Amino acid sequence: MKVRMKDIAKLANVSEAAVSLVLNDKPSRISEKKKKEIKKIAAELNYIPNMAAQSLAKKASQTIGIVIPDIENPFFAKLCKQLEAQFRTSGYLTIILNTNDNFTIEKNLVQMLLNRGVDGLIIALSNESFSLPDQQAEFLEAIDRPFVLVDRNVPMQAVNQVYFDHQIGGKLATECLLAAGHRHIALMTGALPLPGTLAKIRGYQQAMSAYKLPIAENYLIETGYRFNDGLVQTSKLLALKELTAVIAANDMVAFGVMKELKKVGYQIPQTISLVGYDHLEIAEVLDITLTTVEQNTPQLASEAVTLLKKLLAQPLSAPQTIVLTPTLFMGQSIKKLN
Repeated sequence: MKVRMKDIAKLANVSEAAVSLVLNDKPSRISEKKKKEIKKIAAELNYIPNMAAQSLAKKASQTIGIVIPDIENPFFAKLCKQLEAQFRTSGYLTIILNTNDNFTIEKNLVQMLLNRGVDGLIIALSNESFSLPDQQAEFLEAIDRPFVLVDRNVPMQAVNQVYFDHQIGGKLATECLLAAGHRHIALMTGALPLPGTLAKIRGYQQAMSAYKLPIAENYLIETGYRFNDGLVQTSKLLALKELTAVIAANDMVAFGVMKELKKVGYQIPQTISLVGYDHLEIAEVLDITLTTVEQNTPQLASEAVTLLKKLLAQPLSAPQTIVLTPTLFMGQSIKKLN
């Protein structure tokens, strides 16, 4: 049988209003002893608050929308898990939606969440939206609820966003190969024109320039972020006869490259050295652990959740941009050259 506030009030010998004040931690003249008694009775009866009624009273739904481009990508799956857990501990329900990197779907899903009265949004923008910058800007300006962008940033707009510095990431990945003696290094860039992809290319170029090494155009290979992209694009790597090392767009692409290279008889790192990006947990259970750039998803989630909660409590005077620093995880996928 459903326990109601009046049941608690009867047992505590107080009014329903008093129970409501105590269970919602509202200021009152009720003694601490009586507050403890009320909360104890509620706990013993396994009282579950009526969220709909609370939402009406507070004019808030205690719901957060999370919109991501690809739920099959382990990076975004892990990020969603972290976001959901951290919001849950603060009393928020999350609705997680997938856009398949499609801008039209993204706009429709965000509007559906707004229509359902979510308090705020966490958004990882679709690849396609960056090909339509004017429409992307219009879309973001039209969102009338607090929101925070994660992972994929928009450099030219004043919005709240949290992301990793991919220029540092690209530089770290390239430098570890250069330090091992490699000079012919290909970069599987990821999708263009994502700002993170462009930043990663700048980091790669910065590291190569420090060694006064030329960058051949065919050593920059645009790809997606899926396992199959690694499989398909490996043929371009095989055409680069002097190649000794590859930086993959992410770990999933690196796994695809590994499989395809193995098929043609190449060994990692004996034939070609390989660096990934994201540091997925599965990378550590392979026969050869993958050297990879690590994006700390718990840190990314924590910063995004903290920022959105600040916005929900009180709008900030100016949008905040929080830039995090990636690190390098050294595995066994790099061969040291003389």
